[in-house]
Amino acid sequence: MSAITVKIRRQRVGVMNNKEMYVAHPVRYTQIGEHQLIDMAAKDSGLSEAQVAAALYALEVQIEELLLEGHSVDFGVLGSFRVSMDCKAKEFREDMNARCITRRRILYRPSSRIKTKLNNARVEGFEMNEE
Repeated sequence: MSAITVKIRRQRVGVMNNKEMYVAHPVRYTQIGEHQLIDMAAKDSGLSEAQVAAALYALEVQIEELLLEGHSVDFGVLGSFRVSMDCKAKEFREDMNARCITRRRILYRPSSRIKTKLNNARVEGFEMNEE
């Protein structure tokens, strides 16, 4: 079973009027890069690195196009992606235009399988880290 390692640190908490409290944070060891991921997938799948890289690139292109066309993209066990935006509200329809959009983003929603695995993962490492 997987384990999530956490570190505890003392920090100011805004919702508690900036009172200093102890908070647990997940430890992030490194970021796995695209080339490392391709290498790992090639070893697990029996495909060549070139085949995995070509398939990954094709998926990147398709997902980007589909999202920009307004589609939600269900990526199976990984979850789904969709476009979202924040917009200033206006009282009258004729006052609405593209300048009302304040932020655009891609939202990721993990699958129920990933959520379940995360919720069932062991949590370890509650040693004190002063930072």
